[in-house]
This record gives sequence, C-alpha cells and structure tokens, in this order.
Amino acid sequence: MKNCVLLLLLLKLFISNVKSQIYSANWTDLNSRPNPGWYDEAKFGIFIHFGVYSVPAYTTHSYAEWYWYYLNNDNGTTQQWQNEHYGQQFRYQDFAPMFNCRFFDPDEWASIFQKSGAKYVVLTSKHHEGYTLWNSDQAWNWNSVQNGPGIDIVGELTNSVKKQGLHMGLYHSLYEWYNPLYLSDKASGSPPTQNDYVREVLSPQLRDIVLKYEPDIIWADGEWEQYSNYWNSTEFISWLYNESPVKDTVLVNDRWGKETRGVDGGFFTGGDHWQPGHLVSHKWENCETIGYSYGYDENEPATAYQNSTVLIQEFVETVACGGNFLLDVGPNAEGLIPNNMVDRLYDIGLFLSINGESIYGSSPWRIQNQTESIWFTTNSETGSIYAFCYYFSDDGIFEFNEIIGNENTVVELLGYKGNKPITVDVHKLKGIKLTVPFVSPSDYPPFIYVFKFINAN
Repeated sequence: MKNCVLLLLLLKLFISNVKSQIYSANWTDLNSRPNPGWYDEAKFGIFIHFGVYSVPAYTTHSYAEWYWYYLNNDNGTTQQWQNEHYGQQFRYQDFAPMFNCRFFDPDEWASIFQKSGAKYVVLTSKHHEGYTLWNSDQAWNWNSVQNGPGIDIVGELTNSVKKQGLHMGLYHSLYEWYNPLYLSDKASGSPPTQNDYVREVLSPQLRDIVLKYEPDIIWADGEWEQYSNYWNSTEFISWLYNESPVKDTVLVNDRWGKETRGVDGGFFTGGDHWQPGHLVSHKWENCETIGYSYGYDENEPATAYQNSTVLIQEFVETVACGGNFLLDVGPNAEGLIPNNMVDRLYDIGLFLSINGESIYGSSPWRIQNQTESIWFTTNSETGSIYAFCYYFSDDGIFEFNEIIGNENTVVELLGYKGNKPITVDVHKLKGIKLTVPFVSPSDYPPFIYVFKFINAN
C-alpha cells in the first residue's frame, strides 16, 4: 500500500513538472510550433468555393466568386449583365433566397472526395461577401440558415467528411467588402485607428467555427488590406494552439496580414495556382482549380477545364517539391458538383489507387526532377525512390541518370499488368537504364508512368 501511495505521489510530481508548450501571441513563437504530422502525410485535399455567388455563376474576369465586387468595380460590365437578366432593381442580396441547395447531399459530396483519394477538405465558411454557411450571430439574416437554403452547410458537411475518415478544414475571409464596421475601420486611418470589425465580427466568428465544428485547418484569406495586428491574428492563433479543442491537430496557412504571406504561418500558399517548380524549404500548398474560377462559373467553356493527366502532373510536381495539392471544386447553387469536376476527381482517385505509395507520406528526393517530364519522390516507409514519367519512350527505353543502383536493385512499374519483365541495366558509376516491353495498352497504367526503384540511392 505504501509503495502504491509513493508511486502516485511521484507520478503527481512528475506530471506537475511537465509543462506543455505554450505559444505566445507573437509570430516568432507561433512559427516555432511544428505542424501536426497528418498534414504532410496527406498530400491531397479538396477546396470548395460555395456561396451566394454560386447563383449568378457569372464573370467576365477571373473568378466568379468575386461577382459582387465586380458588380461595383468593373465600369458597369457586370451590372449591365445583371440588369439584363434580373432587372435594374435587383440587388446582389436578392440572390440569397435563390441559393436553394435543393440537391445538396453532404454524404454524397464526402463520398466523392473520399473516392478521389483526398485526405482533407477545406470549405469556404465565409468568403469576402460576408455570407456565412452556418448560423453566425455576427451575420444576422446573411447566412445559409436564415436566408437561403435553411441549412447549416458547415455543420452538415463537417459531419459527413469526418464520417469518411477525412480531415475537415474551414476557409474564412478576414475582410468583407461591404461590411459597414470594416469600412468604418478603414476610413479611420491607415493603418486603421480602430478595429471594431475585428472585435465585433471577425474574432467571434473565428472562435465560433472552431468551437462548433472543430476543424483541423483554418485557411485564412482576404488579409492583404491590413497588417496582422489589425486582424488580431496572433492572438487568435495563440488561442487556437494553446486552448482550443483542436490545439493538437489544427494548423493554419500564411494569409493573416499584408506582411505575413510566405513569411508566417504553418504552411505557405503563395498566390493562387502557386507552382514554384523547385523545392521549398517551408511546408507549402498549391491551391489549384480544374477550370479557372474557384466559384462555379456557368459560362466557363469546356476548353478552360484541365484534363485529368495535366492535373495529375500538377499534383506530382507539387508533391515532388514538398507541397500539398488543394484542388478546388465549385458546386452550383442547387448543391451539385459539376460532372466534369467529379470525373476529374475520380480519375485522380484511380491514379492514387495505383500509385498511392509514391504520394502519401512521401518526401522530396535529393533532386526534384531530371527533366520537365521526369519527377521524383521517395518514401522512408518503403525505402524506395519513385520516378514519375509523363511519356512512354518510342523504343521502350528509359534512362535515369541520377539514380545509383547495384546488383540488388529491382525496378517496378506500378500498375503494370504485362507478363514480360522490365529489364534493368545498372550503370557502373551512376544511372539506371530500363527497357519496358511493348504489351497491350490495357496492360500499362493510365495517365502517367510511375517507376519504383528498390535498393537504389
């Protein structure tokens, strides 16, 4: 009995002396916090832009989700289109009741994402228009529960995504184009001498989505007009890392102030469609689109949509350079993901079902690429090197000049179904030449060719 009491006392003393890491509200401290391991292992996520802008689904510019901004800032082009289609008295706010989401099925969405091979999802909880996809007290009658479909879209999709075993993330715009409090703050000086908008709108909303939905990513945007001290970014992230219910699993991006992009945050995002083409030392993410617009653009031509092979190549180059690939879908106002987007997701899922070991949990190799058509990753779990080839050689011969082989080196073409073996010729000093036999086209893997090098350096 005495031994048990002594053991309990020692255990209590040990626990009292073990202090968990506390991250103070400054960038130096916050940047020292390691990203949760799940994110780097995941490699592939789905971005979703969904909101009132999904109703007009129109743009003559870049992004359909910027419709309200263009309505007031493109010399009348968008306004003229709206007048012709909805009448001169029609306001942007009048689109909200038309955002009916009558076919919205969160379980179906989550199933599509799971079949794509994605490991996480990021939904726009609020874009720059200020309309929230949950019942926010700070967006009275300008949210999806009170005005529009009558659905807590964030809550329903979060539940479905998590049921599929995927991580759920939430995008949240820091600024709102036409929020009176934000406009008043901007008018108070540069930098603003007040932050009523942050105190009364932004901060409560950010904490609300964390406490209600427990997301594993907070993906900030709309930061560029103010420094991070106006947005109270470090105070929020410090709370997120230290006290929130997701403090051990959550991470953030770098869009938290006009000075922070590419400098501060858990992972860097650069600009939209960011593909540096070289190894980036800090964890980063490429948020890419299938067409061009993030939000649904009803008039976007089929030629604007990248085919599956091109998207997979973008994915491979992102991972080879140390990044994650966040591919966007833009559902329509009825809650349907366009079929041509679903087709691309299923193709990526097929690619990953064959070549997943070369992507999930992989790391950049000592070189990222040999040519623009040959890229590399490695995987510590399998101990193998993977070469991604975008072409099939006319003579079936592939040369990899940087890989060092030996008498024990084995090479596989992932997804290859042919009975004829691949011939491996190891160069004496450096390099491996492969001869891949000609077989039926159905015996080769689809999209691109991934060679696995076992016992090579």
